[in-house]
Amino acid sequence: MWMPVAQMWTNFLNPENIIGLSSFSMLLAMTGNGLLIPRALFVKDLMWFTGSCWASFFYGWGNLICMYLCASISKEFFFAATVGLFLWTGFALWSNSKAYGHGSLLTSLKVLFLGS
Repeated sequence: MWMPVAQMWTNFLNPENIIGLSSFSMLLAMTGNGLLIPRALFVKDLMWFTGSCWASFFYGWGNLICMYLCASISKEFFFAATVGLFLWTGFALWSNSKAYGHGSLLTSLKVLFLGS
């Protein structure tokens, strides 16, 4: 769970280490965990949702931010990954709201965190 934080801290302390990171591996980590977000919302599993979001946003996207800030990846790559992640998250909330008949996208999160 704390691996993304340790990786980002290492990147912060020693930016030369970023050269050894693969941007496509970070993108795959972000994408793979992001694909689990809709399922976690649909079955209303808070732990699964938390783990999937944590890995997508901190491990994948967070490390892409570090790579972008250290000029290891292009602006276009980072922008495409960012837009993709936020569009996918929005789509997951929208499709879950539609499946359960909620009037708002945030109702899915409210039900997930507070119960029905």
